[in-house]
Amino acid sequence: MQKRLPSLTILLGNIIVFAGLALLAYLGFYNRYWADDWCYSADAGQLGTIPATLQYFDTEKTGYSSNRYSLTFFSALTENTLGMVGNQLVATLTISLWLIGLVWVGWNITRLIKSIPLFIILFAASLLLFYNLYISPQRFQILYWRSGVLPYSTAIIFWLLLMGFVTQQMVSKTPTQRLNYIVAPLGFIAAGLGEISCVFIFSATSLFLYATWRARKQNQPWAIKSYQTLFVAWLSLLLGMVALIVSPSNARVADMDVKRANPLLVPFVSLKHAIDFIIFSLKDLPLPHAIFIGMNLSLGIFLPTENASHLTSKRVAVLLAFTALATYLLITAIQAPSAYFYSSIPDPRGQSLARFTLLLGLAVMAWIAGMWIAENIKGQWLVFASVAVMLAGFAYTTRSITNIYNELPGFIYRAQIWDERDEIIKTEKAKGNMLIEVPVIDTGQIHTRDMFGSTGKGWTQFSLNCGARYYGVDGLKVKQ
Repeated sequence: MQKRLPSLTILLGNIIVFAGLALLAYLGFYNRYWADDWCYSADAGQLGTIPATLQYFDTEKTGYSSNRYSLTFFSALTENTLGMVGNQLVATLTISLWLIGLVWVGWNITRLIKSIPLFIILFAASLLLFYNLYISPQRFQILYWRSGVLPYSTAIIFWLLLMGFVTQQMVSKTPTQRLNYIVAPLGFIAAGLGEISCVFIFSATSLFLYATWRARKQNQPWAIKSYQTLFVAWLSLLLGMVALIVSPSNARVADMDVKRANPLLVPFVSLKHAIDFIIFSLKDLPLPHAIFIGMNLSLGIFLPTENASHLTSKRVAVLLAFTALATYLLITAIQAPSAYFYSSIPDPRGQSLARFTLLLGLAVMAWIAGMWIAENIKGQWLVFASVAVMLAGFAYTTRSITNIYNELPGFIYRAQIWDERDEIIKTEKAKGNMLIEVPVIDTGQIHTRDMFGSTGKGWTQFSLNCGARYYGVDGLKVKQ
């Protein structure tokens, strides 16, 4: 029974966490267009997918950052192929692909280091993803708002796919050169989703490339087999970053009333912002972080010991220090673009990348510590204590799922008002009325703008905004 208890516990955990992810995905079916979605969709319908993407070369104002060529392409492609259905599937696809990427990379790495059953890897990946979404600084924008999902969450998904191919080379008997032809365009596409995410995944790949280069010099087989593919991924990300920077559409930045920081000060400011983020996260959300660390520590203790790694105290200390340093450097990289362009920290959806990085780093460190504890502290009580920690974590996770469920009425309300407004506009347009008053939707709970800004045109006069362009009318106005 003692041997089966960890497996049964993890099985229960998989059921609970999958229920949470399923609920998060279900809420997405009540999602609609918000803010920049209207602009992307309007251009997709009026110009077509490729011409809309080619606004990368234009200097005219579009309502969004057209230098992000992949973001424009996928937004227009989704609109022109699936329409609103595509928007409603964003959450489901994001969760599914994110989970697949985590499991794929985790499976390959564990095959290389220490064989771990797939159901444990699945639980670890699901747990990371659920808590990342649950305590995200801006869950709605990185999971439901298409214009926020693509430059942040989708960028991580593309990077995980890149790392999946790279780690696949590590565990293959003979590396496959054909994978380089998949990795190259995949990296270029990933880079074109957004500036902050591009800096983040490029920095992560650079750290990985450096570690692999060092191991290759020491004739490590895994490094020799994967180095070329990893270098191709790194180079394609670099080229994508350059493409973001040199876009003619960046001329719009000159018209923005923002003060850029001194480039020489950006590294120091970013380092401080990273420390502030870590401290604020742990102080502001101590309980979910503690629960997350405790469950991952227990997972490390649960791992099979037949092929024990015999971690020495010195090796554990080095691994923990290296993981902590890599986590800190990546969070620093996430802060850099906003520190330079806006002299500030990233907005909440940008900080979502930092939250993912922090949780991933904490999970790895907890696993290492758990494996060391299991090897150096013997006794039945350790397993039972770990099970108790897991069950406490499951109780908290279940409570978190109920909190998410309580958001369902808000999703339903916004969808109902949105659909009513959609019908009003289409009906009035059919009658020949091209100036239409419509009800406004309260989006305070999701902190994401509707088709109208909080102030300005649209509230006092008819406005030819992106929503009006999407419907092909002359102007829309909030109904008083």
